[in-house]
Amino acid sequence: MPDFDQIMEAFMSSSVLNDRSNIDHMLFECERILSNCMSQQYESLSAAWAHHFSAKGKRSRMRLALSTSSNLGLTSQQSECLAIACELVHQASLIHDDLMDADASRNGKATVWRKYGQATAVCLGDALLVEAMFQLSCTPDISAVTRQALIRLVRDSVQAAAEGQIDDCDISKLHNFSYSDYCTAVQNKSGALFAMPAIGAMLVKHSDNSEIERAIAGFSEFGIAYQLLDDWKDREVDKDRRLNGYWLLDRTNPDAAEVSLRTAVIKHLDTADKILSTLPHAIYQSFSEIRDEMLLKLPELKTDLEVVN
Repeated sequence: MPDFDQIMEAFMSSSVLNDRSNIDHMLFECERILSNCMSQQYESLSAAWAHHFSAKGKRSRMRLALSTSSNLGLTSQQSECLAIACELVHQASLIHDDLMDADASRNGKATVWRKYGQATAVCLGDALLVEAMFQLSCTPDISAVTRQALIRLVRDSVQAAAEGQIDDCDISKLHNFSYSDYCTAVQNKSGALFAMPAIGAMLVKHSDNSEIERAIAGFSEFGIAYQLLDDWKDREVDKDRRLNGYWLLDRTNPDAAEVSLRTAVIKHLDTADKILSTLPHAIYQSFSEIRDEMLLKLPELKTDLEVVN
């Protein structure tokens, strides 16, 4: 993996900035479509969605879909349909996750279940998943076979994420999970939804199965690193309530859990990098953007990266 200075140099290069301008334009269009995806005819759903969507997130998965699609040469409309579908699935998972975790706020705003009730949260999440399928059905200039493959991808990704979420919330497993068990659960919960944007673009581009399998493996590793960092942030809230990588590592190394977690993050990022670097540059470049963004926000990892390299 590159060191911190190399990341900054690449990030500021004119070609990268031009690519970002094009992606930002598509991102704006995606935001516009997403903000209006719940019919005003259904007042409860549309009000709850407007409230939730106004709590701006990073849109990492949507930007990953746009970046990969653009790099692979998909049209703007194809890129946007895929990106919107991926973001809808992610937002549905957040709404359901907030309900299951009884979280009161997200990005500074009350969660849907807290403001509008549990029933509204369940129904809105369900409606968003169906809307994701509709958006995929609108993808232009693809064959029926490709359209079916995209729908199958979303179905499989949602099922994997649901299985991971079940493990995440099963308190009976809390003190019996091994690190290997944790990785499997997180690959399902987080890895599947990070792989989906890239795999979707690859399906439209008719990438071969071996490349798709490597992409799944690489983004699964990235998903573990992402979840470990998220677990570190939520360690106090999650303690004795749900599966959390920090406390799992604390159980095996109580005097150095944070060091163990940081080492694990670097290991999984490095594995993801090695796998995804074997794919065409257009795909690896999209991964490197979200990897570098993570590292730019965590400069304290610089020393560890230099050790790995």
